[in-house]
Amino acid sequence: MLTLALVAVMLAGAAPARAAVPVLVVDGRGWGHGVGMAQDGALWMGRAGASTAEILGHFYPGVERSRATGEVRVAVLDDDDRDVTVTFPGGGEVRSPRHGQQEAGFPITVEPGGAVRIRHDGRYRVVPAGRMQARSAGSRQLVPIPPPPGSSTTTTLMPAPAPSPTTTAPPEDEPTPPPATERTSGSSIWAIPARDATVGLPERAARYRGVVEAVAGDAGLRLVNQLDVEQYLRGMGEVRDPSWPQSSLRAQAIAARTYGLRAMAAAGEICDSQRCQVYLGQQAEYAAMDRAVRDTAGQVLRYRGGFAAAVYSANGGGVSATPREGFGTPDAAHPYLRAAPYETRTPDPWQVRIALTDLATRLDYPGELTDLRVAETGPSDRAVIVALEGSAGPRTIPAIQLQRAIGLRSSKWQTRIELGEAPPPPPEADRVQALPEHAALGFSAPTSAPTTSPVRADTAGDEVQTAGRESTGRPRWPLGALAMLAAAALGAAATRRAHRGAPSEKASG
Repeated sequence: MLTLALVAVMLAGAAPARAAVPVLVVDGRGWGHGVGMAQDGALWMGRAGASTAEILGHFYPGVERSRATGEVRVAVLDDDDRDVTVTFPGGGEVRSPRHGQQEAGFPITVEPGGAVRIRHDGRYRVVPAGRMQARSAGSRQLVPIPPPPGSSTTTTLMPAPAPSPTTTAPPEDEPTPPPATERTSGSSIWAIPARDATVGLPERAARYRGVVEAVAGDAGLRLVNQLDVEQYLRGMGEVRDPSWPQSSLRAQAIAARTYGLRAMAAAGEICDSQRCQVYLGQQAEYAAMDRAVRDTAGQVLRYRGGFAAAVYSANGGGVSATPREGFGTPDAAHPYLRAAPYETRTPDPWQVRIALTDLATRLDYPGELTDLRVAETGPSDRAVIVALEGSAGPRTIPAIQLQRAIGLRSSKWQTRIELGEAPPPPPEADRVQALPEHAALGFSAPTSAPTTSPVRADTAGDEVQTAGRESTGRPRWPLGALAMLAAAALGAAATRRAHRGAPSEKASG
């Protein structure tokens, strides 16, 4: 009797078993869209002795190498606040406008280590903020350096290169009281550093070469870094591993230069996150990439006279994708972006699990979802169309919509349904790098005065000026691109969330 009583007590106190539910299991490989150059493939080809030309020829067959120079405009801060602080580690001045006749009270000279506060409330207001402590002006940072694939799982930290004497911030001081003078302007504000110095943004803990424009956005101030494309490449965060072969780093530099200049030609601006190309600023520079940028200065990829869409991702899982598989766009527009196997020793497997009840909510399926399967695949065997089955009837959606809804790490995956305990729903995410002609999407159009930002091209040995245009940084969209974007937005509206990707995500693409 005592034994039976104990068993009854134990059963009464035990937690009830959770019922098994249908769970979608997604098994995948790689990281990113998989279109164009796979960075893991570029790495292993370089380690096998492949040249830069061989790497680029494998991932972008049919393109030609040419030369071009120009400036890029990178949106580095899109703040809801209407008040930002800009520092001048090596000194400089604040202008309004950048060139030509200045408004009353401008330019403002800023001593080394100085700072200004910029506000916008219908007019731009600049208040000198005195000297900033060195750490607030963008002190040396530890930049994550991923280990070489297959060698270790430990991430090391590499100090960013020490700034040159002209960019060194002064020793830490107590902030001095700022002057009470406020300067106002009806046009955007430009932070111009002293020669070879930088502009610091404490909010991003970053310094930037070139100049920084503060311009009103929809909700607050936007800060845009405008600089020469070669300096831009030095500050990118796409490859943070100095052990890469130089041939691989050179291929990365050429692809990134092409992507940046195509984005400028199409939209006049590029973002700094994984949606475009990860750009971290001056503190991310390191010697191995500096050398690759210098050795390939001005080299770009062209197709039929225009900049190629030199997209890339961290890992294609051993086979590259077509544009339709990776972006949902027609393959014919970019015939050099093909499905093709490549050698890799790091296929980067992963798995995502979600209960069908949670998935129905994510995909806005109005009934009880009972099954999901891949209905159509592309040339690399990636899913392009997914079929849904349930009480509300059959439906099909683009595979990219599923990827964004449950944050899949890549475009290469397979699905299966199994019974099990409902897992916590994975976060939504869009880890897909956009085509360069869409690289400014998601940012408000600047309203600054036009600034000349020509791109120079050399296709026959002599450098020639391309058709110059006045760029305001305002995206300009061809009608076809607008239609395609609108269709994509409608198809994914239920599953997309506004976000800014963390820089570490897209070394990734």
